[in-house]
Amino acid sequence: MNRIIFQMNASLAALMLCTVTCGEVAGQQLSLWKTPTETTSSFDPWDGQSTNERIEMIVRGQDPGGQGGGGGDLAGDATNPTSSLTQYQVQNTFIPSTYEASGFAHTLSLQMVKPFETGHCFFPTWITRTTLPVVTTADPDGAVPIGPPNDTDFLMPLDNQAGLSDLVFISILNHPTDWGSWGIGPGFVAPTATRRELGEQSWKFSPTFAVVNTSIPTWQFGVLGVYNFPLDGKGTKSFLFQPLIVKQLGEGWYTGWGDDLWQFNTESGNFDMPLQLRLGKVHKIGQHNYNIFVTGAYTPDGLRQGPAPEWGMKLSISLLVPGS
Repeated sequence: MNRIIFQMNASLAALMLCTVTCGEVAGQQLSLWKTPTETTSSFDPWDGQSTNERIEMIVRGQDPGGQGGGGGDLAGDATNPTSSLTQYQVQNTFIPSTYEASGFAHTLSLQMVKPFETGHCFFPTWITRTTLPVVTTADPDGAVPIGPPNDTDFLMPLDNQAGLSDLVFISILNHPTDWGSWGIGPGFVAPTATRRELGEQSWKFSPTFAVVNTSIPTWQFGVLGVYNFPLDGKGTKSFLFQPLIVKQLGEGWYTGWGDDLWQFNTESGNFDMPLQLRLGKVHKIGQHNYNIFVTGAYTPDGLRQGPAPEWGMKLSISLLVPGS
């Protein structure tokens, strides 16, 4: 009988060790609290008898009651590209002035951010983001190619164009840490543009990475990067980069850098690096939470090469669905 009890205790200890190890690998900490009336910070062994005792897994930096660094409060999660928060977003961007073009431009973007649980301790969540833009272009100066990408044999003047642009899908397998989180994932660009001038008519593979530091209370620092390269050899290669700087102001308010990506064409050498300022607030209207923000953007002539927006204003409204 003693031998059987010893084997059972050894098996239980091995199971607990495996669980703790997996939690540590995923940047988590395992803690056992005895909670008959209230949660305490002391460690009390679980005897397996009381139904009021529980085992809780807490991911550091993701405490739902916290206000630090955007790791737990809803406003912080709404601005963190690695957070497990479902969002249905509509963004309306108006560009009154464009370099090397005349007239205004306009983009209406429909976006869905959807996280999925993977069941893997190292990458516990897979965060996906799908964007479909509807665009109106400014009137480019001079002539533009109307043949395949990079083909200059057929040139003609071009007026304002409007329609669907290419669909963009990026994703991040997220790894939480004690200072924030980082992740990598696959993505793609689908040639859904309704006119040649609104897209590249090329499928692209888009590996993505993100790093977000939330260790400083009420602050977020990080980067999001995407590298696009064509699968058929027809489109252009490009690198997209988004700096992340957000300050939580309390009561749902926040400010910081905008969410537009800097663009670098690795073939032509053209680039676009707009300066951005964002102000937003998470509102609860009825039973639903919304993230509403405005962004002003300006691209100095020295921070671009080739056609690029000069001034821009964005209004974004997102429905936030925690826990879905």
